[in-house]
Amino acid sequence: MTGIFRSADILTQRVLRILTVLLFFVLALLLATNVALRLTNDLATVLTERGFSSAAEIVRGIIPIGSMHWFDEIVEMCFAALIFYGSASLWAVKGHFCVGDWISPRIRNFRAGSAYRLLTALLGAAFMAVFFRYSLRLTLHSTELTTVFQIPKSFLYSCMPVSSFIMLVYSLADCLREGKALLRGQGGGTPS
Repeated sequence: MTGIFRSADILTQRVLRILTVLLFFVLALLLATNVALRLTNDLATVLTERGFSSAAEIVRGIIPIGSMHWFDEIVEMCFAALIFYGSASLWAVKGHFCVGDWISPRIRNFRAGSAYRLLTALLGAAFMAVFFRYSLRLTLHSTELTTVFQIPKSFLYSCMPVSSFIMLVYSLADCLREGKALLRGQGGGTPS
C-alpha cells in the first residue's frame, strides 16, 4: 500500500508544479499582451495627435488594437489559482518557512522534538480542516457569475478547497509520522 501512496504523492506534486508553472506563464503572457496593446494604442494616439493619422492607421492595421476589458477577470482567476496551488505544492515538499525550522533542531530530546513536531503538524491540520470546510462551503453556495465571460465564481473559488484538501492530507500524514516517532521514541526526521 505504501507504493500506491508514494505514487500518488509523486503524481500530486508533479501536477501541482506543472499547474503552477502554467498559471505563471499565462499571467506573464497576459501582462505582456496587455502592456503591448497599451503601448501600441498610445503610439497610435500620439501619431494621430501629431498629425500623422496615416501612420497611426498603419500601426492600427499591423497590430489590431483590441480591448482587453476581460483582462481583470482572467488575471483574478489565474492569480488566485497560482497562489493556492503554489501553496499546496510548497506544503507537499515542506517548502514553506515555519518556526519549526529553527526551534526543532534545538530540542535535544527525541521525544520532546517529536512531540513538538506533532503539535505543529496538528495545528497545521486543524487550520487546513477549518479552511477546507469554509472554502468548500463558499464554493458550493456561490451563485455569482463573472462580469464578462459569465463564468461561475464557484470555478474561481474551487482552488481553495482543492488546495486546502491537499494540504490537509499532507498535514495528516505528518501527524501520523510524528505520532509514530513519538511512540517509538525516535526522531521523526523533518520538522513540520
